[in-house]
Amino acid sequence: MKQTDLSPFGLDANQSKTYLALLQMGSASILEISKNSGINRSMLYEVVDSLIELGLVYKSVRGKKVRFVAREPEALQALLTQKLKKFEKLLPDLKTLVAQGSTKPSVTLHEGLAGIKQVYLGATHSKEQKLYAFVGVESLLSKTTVLETFWDEEFKNERKKRNVFGQLLVPDNVAGKKFRAKDNRNFRESRLVNADLYNFPAEVLLYDDTVAFISCTQHEEYAVEIKNSAIATTLKMVWRFMWEASKV
Repeated sequence: MKQTDLSPFGLDANQSKTYLALLQMGSASILEISKNSGINRSMLYEVVDSLIELGLVYKSVRGKKVRFVAREPEALQALLTQKLKKFEKLLPDLKTLVAQGSTKPSVTLHEGLAGIKQVYLGATHSKEQKLYAFVGVESLLSKTTVLETFWDEEFKNERKKRNVFGQLLVPDNVAGKKFRAKDNRNFRESRLVNADLYNFPAEVLLYDDTVAFISCTQHEEYAVEIKNSAIATTLKMVWRFMWEASKV
C-alpha cells in the first residue's frame, strides 16, 4: 500500500504516513515512527496528537517509556461513517442554499444503465413522497429486462422504505398491461392510455421540482434531469390532464 493511499479519506499526507507506519510496527516510539515514516521528529509530535484526537492512535505508557499504537483500520471506517452521517444531516440545508442562490434550471446528463438507475434512486427522496410518470414500458424494455428487475426490486424497496408512492401512465398494450398487473406489490398505481396515440418511446419522471427524461433503447441509454419549478409544474399539469382522461 502506498503511504498516500489514505489521503483521500480525510487524512493529510503526514497523518497517512504515520498511521500506516504504526499499523505496520504495532507500537513504536516517536523516534521509531520518524525512521519508518520519514517525518521529522519535531513535526511528528503534532501529527501523532492529531491522530490521537481522531481516535486512530492511542498512547501506551509504561514507566518512563511512551509508545504509540495504531487502532484497527475499522476505527478509520467508523470515523468516515460518522462524518458521512453528519454530512447527510447537513445536506438538506445545503440544497436549500442552492435553491435560494439561483433560479436557473439545473440540467444533468446521466449516461448508461448505471446513470439511469441513479436518477430513479434519486427520485426515492421525493419530499412530496409522490412520483408521477409517463412510462414507455415497451420501449424501455425493448433492449434488456434489467430495468424491469430494477423496478420490481431495488427501486420498489427504496420507495417503500421512504413511503414514496408512484402514479404512472402507461400505454394500453401487452407490456403496459403486464406492468400494471404488478402495481399492488410494487407500491404504485398505473392507468392505461391509448397505445396507438401514446406509445411513449421514453419515460418522463416527475417529482418535486425535478423532471427526468429517461431513454433506454437499442441506440441509447441515458437520462436527462432538469431541476426547475416552472418546468416541473407545467409537465405535472399535462400529466394530470392525461391522468384524469385515462382508463382507471
